[in-house]
Amino acid sequence: MKQYKLGLLGIGKMGSSILNGVINSKLYQKEEVLLFDINEEVKKLYEEKGYEIASDENEVIQKSDMVILALKPQAFTQTLKKIKVTPQNTVFISIAAGITIDFLREYLGDQKYIRVMPNTPALIGMGATAISKSAEVDVKTFEKVKTIFESIGMVKEIDEEKMNGIIPLNGSMPAYLYYFIQGFIESAVKEGIDYSIAKDLACHAVIGSANMILQTDRTIDELINDVCSPKGTTIAGLEVLKKRKFLEIIDEASQACIKRSKELGKM
Repeated sequence: MKQYKLGLLGIGKMGSSILNGVINSKLYQKEEVLLFDINEEVKKLYEEKGYEIASDENEVIQKSDMVILALKPQAFTQTLKKIKVTPQNTVFISIAAGITIDFLREYLGDQKYIRVMPNTPALIGMGATAISKSAEVDVKTFEKVKTIFESIGMVKEIDEEKMNGIIPLNGSMPAYLYYFIQGFIESAVKEGIDYSIAKDLACHAVIGSANMILQTDRTIDELINDVCSPKGTTIAGLEVLKKRKFLEIIDEASQACIKRSKELGKM
């Protein structure tokens, strides 16, 4: 029986991003990867690209050294109930919000488990991934899995107990940032500014500001003050955000996100 180095259950947006990352970075060759998805069109698409497609979820698990569970939280229980036998020493990597290592162990037994929270900028190789592991995972295996997610961006290790708390920070934050940027673009358009110009200026302002935080030794408060002249335009807008308790709104949104991730883990 042929053994594959990597198996992938689910080839949606995130699953395909991970797959493209490991192939483009030459971590794995196509013939070293086994795929499965419940969508027949998706399977056909990747078969035409030269990938090997499993007949079902069990085949992926039986024939793969490491298995990435690129499934939505709502699909986990249904999928795991289909698994009949899990070979010893299989490494299971879950990317689903709210799904704990203990939850996986209930269905799959004593295996090596790694839990990750990537985000959608992985689609363009600029993802931000938080990663944690079970006690059974040795250093060599953990480093190997880290390289998979480094192929789609940057990776930070955290304790598994903090994984739900990290979700708003990187997993969900792209949506919040898109919403934030959209608001400024729409405001600019109301002032008669061309949409494409507003979009470019807003996006580059965000990119540049993020790099200022990363590449300088100044605190965020200092960087804010650098933009704000006394009684100037920026401070006028900032006072509105403070009056509306902008930071409290962000914290409330983060807590709602965390609460939902815990609920998904109990479904």
